Amino acid sequence: MARETKSPKDVVIKDSSLAIRIFDWMAKYSIYAVIFLIPIFFLPWTADVLDFNKQALLVILVFISLFAFLSKVLVSGKIEIKNSFMHVIAGILFLVYLLATLFSPYRYGSFWGQSQQVSESMLTLIGLLIFYFLISNFFSKKEILISSVVLCFSAIIVELVGAFQLFGLFILPFAFAKTAAFNTIGSAGSLGIFTAILFPLAMVLLIVTKKWWRFLFALQIILSVLILVLINYSIIWWVIIIGSALILILGTMKSDLFDGKWMALPMFFLAVALFFVLLSLHIPWLPQNANEIFLSQKSGLDISMQSLKEKPIFGSGPGTFDYDFAKFKNPDFSKSSLWNINFNKSSSRILNVLSTTGLLGLLAMLAFIVCPIFYAIKFMIVKKKAGEVSDFEKPSNKIYSILFLGLTVILIEQTIAYFLYNSILTLDFVYFFVIAALIAIIPASKKEYVLKPSSVINLVVTLVFTLVFIFGLGLLILGGQRYAAEVNYYQGLASYQNNQKTDGLKKLESAASLNPSSDLYFMQLSQAYLLNLQDELKNLKSAPDDAEKTKIQSLISNSINAGKIATDINSQDSGDWSSRGYVYQNLLGISPDAATWAITSYDTALKLDPYNPYLYVQEGNVYLAQALSATSAQADQKNQLLSQAQAKLEKAVSLTPSYSNALYSLGLVYDNLGQKDKAISTFTALQQLNPTDKTIQQILNNLNAGQPALQTATAPVTTPPSGTSGANSTVENPPVTGKTTSSTK
Repeated sequence: MARETKSPKDVVIKDSSLAIRIFDWMAKYSIYAVIFLIPIFFLPWTADVLDFNKQALLVILVFISLFAFLSKVLVSGKIEIKNSFMHVIAGILFLVYLLATLFSPYRYGSFWGQSQQVSESMLTLIGLLIFYFLISNFFSKKEILISSVVLCFSAIIVELVGAFQLFGLFILPFAFAKTAAFNTIGSAGSLGIFTAILFPLAMVLLIVTKKWWRFLFALQIILSVLILVLINYSIIWWVIIIGSALILILGTMKSDLFDGKWMALPMFFLAVALFFVLLSLHIPWLPQNANEIFLSQKSGLDISMQSLKEKPIFGSGPGTFDYDFAKFKNPDFSKSSLWNINFNKSSSRILNVLSTTGLLGLLAMLAFIVCPIFYAIKFMIVKKKAGEVSDFEKPSNKIYSILFLGLTVILIEQTIAYFLYNSILTLDFVYFFVIAALIAIIPASKKEYVLKPSSVINLVVTLVFTLVFIFGLGLLILGGQRYAAEVNYYQGLASYQNNQKTDGLKKLESAASLNPSSDLYFMQLSQAYLLNLQDELKNLKSAPDDAEKTKIQSLISNSINAGKIATDINSQDSGDWSSRGYVYQNLLGISPDAATWAITSYDTALKLDPYNPYLYVQEGNVYLAQALSATSAQADQKNQLLSQAQAKLEKAVSLTPSYSNALYSLGLVYDNLGQKDKAISTFTALQQLNPTDKTIQQILNNLNAGQPALQTATAPVTTPPSGTSGANSTVENPPVTGKTTSSTK
């Protein structure tokens, strides 16, 4: 029997078909994976366990998907792109952020994202735009439905973990997770916003699905209500009110889509949300959770306006709001108990964009969020010609029309939330997904390009493929190195906390070596060298030998150099200058010109953070330490130094009257200037703040007896740079009940 043979052409076609299917599978399932994982993903071995790791996951998976898609295009020999003006707007948003990054005072931080602040970075935006491009162009309506189900399934896990955390049932085996403030989204408010914006999606999927799938979405609704009641922020209830009202309005307009009995769901939750908002209801037997502190809208707007005056076109740079806050905050902020908190985000996403990317960034963002709403509403309400049925109203599209309605509601309510609250990576991710899903569902023509040999389009696609491969590989290598540096940095901090200073120093050195563009690593390394130096000096029992002198000199040099490198890398960060000043301050009497450099560093920090009382206190302490070390023959110089210390410390007290360190140092200055009445008054005020401190009482006894405040001339102890950096800081077991919604008055 003759055996049938296959022609080489048939083999090539079948091989090509298999390759196309493999690349298509890789492209789509990478997107499904990122949709499912982003809300729940975290890793325990970096300082920022959430967004830093989510960013890495996002970039890796979307580049895998993009690479697979371009490989499919090259194998198939054709590409189809959806005609949508939204692609142009997305491109404009990319260009504006790119320019804002290039003009940023700290380009590295604006591109990659500063430590514990990566959601605003250029790299995150690149990942989100690629994600948007792939879904909006190449996902079918059925795949959008699948993606929505995947997102809801991920949300169920998020809400289940969040509920356990809020009840104090810590099911995650990590020390950092043993607090009610932890969840896989971010702050409690962020978890609440995430839950509220996905609430309409759960409701519409409950309507369109059948059998056991309804149980899944009913479970999500139950968990959502539990999360909302536990967090109980008014802004979150307003999001529910907006979402429920929109479903009622749009559902009434399109009553032919589903049974009217389903309208009872949004109506019920609208009533519940109004009940909580109008009555400010708090259920006493529910656990008292951590309060969230964020800037008031007025404070955020004032800072944005000041920032625009300085850099109106491109702003201060993506991810640099903490610079704006330090420089332009209201002086009255220092009088609050939160004066040592440095906010790295504004009061809302929109105000944050305005400060960091300027007017062009704001316009590009507004266009990106308004246009899809316009297209979505137009698609739902615009009628066809007489006798024609719109795609939205076709019976065959009923499921997708209801899904479209839910996605539109999410887009509108999250857009409103952007004006009222800030955002994090997961919330931005959901936002880009919703926009991409709506653009994918809205019918539009597609332009097909055939990749003929030697054609221009073939050359362009090949070039893009090459760039994606090189850029993606470069990001993978650099990102991997950056990630390894962050792991070493976190391990170094942990080692110091466990008093394993030798190992901690090695880890910090490795972090700085792996990522020499991070000012944070060098700043912490400078402090670590100083700490080891202090231990070395304490352990000296006699005059140091040559080996000990060499080690001491090496630690001094390394501490100074690391501090200098930090300020060279990022000259606009007041914290780096403050740390550098602190290092020099602790080297007074050890290193020549230490006092001069300490004062110079604190002065530079004050230009960047002019209302920070800590900086005035530390600079005042430098002058005071010099004065106390002056000899009797240097009386004029001593008085001059004391006067300079007085000016700085009085400024600190005027900013923060309850600052104990400032009052203590100022009292010593008054005493050394012979102003006994002022010294007694200052230490009396200090005693009222610290009634159990016996040292202060002894000082007052000395002063009232006409003796010096201190029996020996001792300079006040220096305190290291402190302060909490964050847009949404938490306060455990607050002294008052209720949610703190503003850090300034």
